[in-house]
Amino acid sequence: MKSKTANTKEMKSKPANATVQLEVSSDQIKAELIEIKERLGALETIASISNKTVVEAFVKEYLTTAKGKQIMKECEAPQTREKLIAKFHFASAQALDYHLTPLREADLIRQYLDDAGTQTFVWSNLFKRLPKKTIREILDS
Repeated sequence: MKSKTANTKEMKSKPANATVQLEVSSDQIKAELIEIKERLGALETIASISNKTVVEAFVKEYLTTAKGKQIMKECEAPQTREKLIAKFHFASAQALDYHLTPLREADLIRQYLDDAGTQTFVWSNLFKRLPKKTIREILDS
């Protein structure tokens, strides 16, 4: 059995900056992520509105192919990889990626996992915050 003095020495020997383990529930993390996404969405909205002409020029620069525009039209509503492959008769996922990658890199398409864990694609906030008339002009040109 350790003496009271030995226990005191052990307690004093722990560094002052020792980490404390904290348990956080997934509900708390989800709530914080939702709040972050809402704030980010608000900032993207402000940026799109205040820089409409710049955003419009940027979008036009990246939407130069007919297939890219078709994919963008389809992704107004969330679309799975499988639906896009079937819709456009791509031979493989790599063929779809050839067209999706530049759209994702330019932040025109957002990729996420839906509740079932399926990879899904939809317009980014940057793109969908453009005026509807402008979007139609870009996608129909």
